[in-house]
Amino acid sequence: MDEILSQQEIDELIRQAASEVQEEEPQPDVVAYDFKRPHRFSKERVRALQRIHEQFARELSGMVSAKVRARVDLSVTSIEQLTFGEFIRSVPNPSVIILCTMQPLEGSLIMQLSPDISFLLYDRLCGGPGTSIGRTRELTDIELAVLTTQFFEPMAISFENAWSEIVDMSVTLESIESNPQFLQVMTERETVVLISLTLGIGNTRDLVNICLSYSALEPVLKQLTSLRLFDSLRRRAEPEDVKMLHSQIKETPIVLDVELGSTTVTVADLLNLQVGDVITLDRKRYENLEVQVGDLAKFLASPGRLGDKMGIVVTAARPLERSEANE
Repeated sequence: MDEILSQQEIDELIRQAASEVQEEEPQPDVVAYDFKRPHRFSKERVRALQRIHEQFARELSGMVSAKVRARVDLSVTSIEQLTFGEFIRSVPNPSVIILCTMQPLEGSLIMQLSPDISFLLYDRLCGGPGTSIGRTRELTDIELAVLTTQFFEPMAISFENAWSEIVDMSVTLESIESNPQFLQVMTERETVVLISLTLGIGNTRDLVNICLSYSALEPVLKQLTSLRLFDSLRRRAEPEDVKMLHSQIKETPIVLDVELGSTTVTVADLLNLQVGDVITLDRKRYENLEVQVGDLAKFLASPGRLGDKMGIVVTAARPLERSEANE
């Protein structure tokens, strides 16, 4: 007859079985994967895209600031992976949608702006204060022509320059649409990367969206690494480029201001001034004058005459004060 286990032996067996279960390696957690939204861009490639479009934003903001005669801020807000159908459904109607080709890459480049920021840019480009029309409508042919030459084409050039370290591409404007449903350039399930940038002019802020398909970028994904981009940024400038930059800076015109002196007169004396009257200034004839370059006093000079014209003779460079040097 088999031996019957005691209660103490049963408890010991249960304890040993429980300890063996605890000693087993934990099973890895199950990670959910959405097959409708596959993540095809690694974190490293997303960081590379971020750096490329930060360079794009810096260059374009400088170009547009000169054209609209106002400070333009452009910065990368987010980079997302989604399907083309989701992107189309997120674009309001009407919008300003620029469709471009990127030779030699296959596929299309899509840039999207809101009508409000487009009207503001148009108003600034035409000499206005930069106000929107206050209502949403499509742009006219004249408005599109002005924005194309003054904003969309510089945008394409800045995009080419930003991607030049990865691929030499030629961005060509194909068409401009207002209804996102008319964009039939790829299937709804095509994976795209959406780069959203914040465009600021004055107190107005709005988004500029750039949509690139995975299939278009697939041939250059191997080159799309952060290491390559950091190496290109550390590359030393060529001597010819430095020489050309120096020559261009030397030809830049600047304005010099020289104040001979100042004084205070009453309104009655000002109204009674006649031709030939002498106004006494608070500066002696032999004192040095400050030569202003912009907002800074850079040189000391003495007044004089060159032929029949008044002039100054630069006598010394004015040393910068500590507060000015820190600026």
